[in-house]
Amino acid sequence: MLGQEAFVHSFATTELVDVENGILKLPPLAVWGNLAIYIVAWGLLMWPQHLPLGRPCIAMVFAAMACGLRELCHKAWPEENYPTVDIFGKINPTPIALLFGLMLVNAYLKDTGIWKYVEERLDTASPTKMLVNLCCLSAATSAVLTNDTTCLMLTPLVMNLCRRRGAQSTLPFLMAVATSSNIGSSLTIIGNPQNALIASISPGMGFLTFMKDMLLPVLLGLFLNTVALWCYFRKSLVFENPEVQPEIRDVEVAIPDTNRCLQAIYVVAVGGVVLAMVVGWMFNMNTDDVALAAGSTLMFIRALRRRATGTKDAGDTETQFALGAIDYSILILFIGQFILVGATVDTGLPQRLFHGILGPCAKDLAAGPLCMLWFSAVVLLLSNVISNVPVILMLQPLLATQPAESVASIWTVCAWVATVSGNLTMLGSAANLIVAHTAESEGETGFVATCYSKFSSIPTL
Repeated sequence: MLGQEAFVHSFATTELVDVENGILKLPPLAVWGNLAIYIVAWGLLMWPQHLPLGRPCIAMVFAAMACGLRELCHKAWPEENYPTVDIFGKINPTPIALLFGLMLVNAYLKDTGIWKYVEERLDTASPTKMLVNLCCLSAATSAVLTNDTTCLMLTPLVMNLCRRRGAQSTLPFLMAVATSSNIGSSLTIIGNPQNALIASISPGMGFLTFMKDMLLPVLLGLFLNTVALWCYFRKSLVFENPEVQPEIRDVEVAIPDTNRCLQAIYVVAVGGVVLAMVVGWMFNMNTDDVALAAGSTLMFIRALRRRATGTKDAGDTETQFALGAIDYSILILFIGQFILVGATVDTGLPQRLFHGILGPCAKDLAAGPLCMLWFSAVVLLLSNVISNVPVILMLQPLLATQPAESVASIWTVCAWVATVSGNLTMLGSAANLIVAHTAESEGETGFVATCYSKFSSIPTL
């Protein structure tokens, strides 16, 4: 027993005073056991075809394992009072609420027929032209409506177009949506969750200033990514049906409305609410609050329209229509990842890796080009290991100690690297997982981590 206790204390070197940096005092069983759980989960999330669970259940099952392991340690050594996983404390409600609100908004945008119009504009007999148009559209939409929303909206549309045109492979077009949305989202502070987080904690980072700094890197990155996509997939850019075939399944939820005047008013109202949502984001309002408010307002507007026209289509109430449009499996995937990543961060291993690798550069990350390059490499690595939002949270104490004159530039570099690093691996960005999960639900099982990284690794680096 004494030998066992000595073994435990020899590994539990982190003291409770490090709690402010996200590190807890834990026994080796919790530390290394959690690491093993995370590695297995990481592998299965990258290659889910090896276990018929599906990514949402993989995330939840292994998150539960991590929680169970910590509970076991808490009960096994009561005198040490090892902490259990604070499940609700690990879940970041902002992206969950944001995605929920944006799914609502997307349902009502579909109801207006806007995505049908977008699909018609994208549809062309030339696969190369479609690829280029898709890259530009994905990047532009991500800068305004976030990359997660863009992937949520465009993936089923792309799958439908590929089916209609008889595309030899859907991978080039799915890759275009995922990679271009990540690049485009780095243009604004509302483009992705990590940019919004950085803007909230970095002093003096405004919308226009950030956009000005990011414009050239985004344009250059988008151009290089588009060229790389064409070069890598050019042999797969083939449409077997040059003529447009009847649609296999319409992406839109077509809802008849005999009153053209009310329909026009409805479309304008939906457009106005979406515009107000974007403006609210530009004025640094909470992204999740604004998205939920927009989705709720659209529910009310559509209910008024249906009341005025006397129609009861697509469900008897807005509850059935709106909540039926929510993809709860994606929300479960996010919740599971937050818990699993949070439990891993508790061990202190990612933080120790970060500080150990940076070395002397940690005192002034902008001291020279090599320090900034080294810092970027560390952010890129950890963003693909524990996801970019937790990396930003871990960086906050370190960047608070940087010289005042260089803090803004360091945060800007961090925003660019953390976002673009999402193109390195499937787990580097939540948008990638949304594309993969949505495509899988549409019957595409080939969009996996191996295919993704084979293309994306070189352009990203």
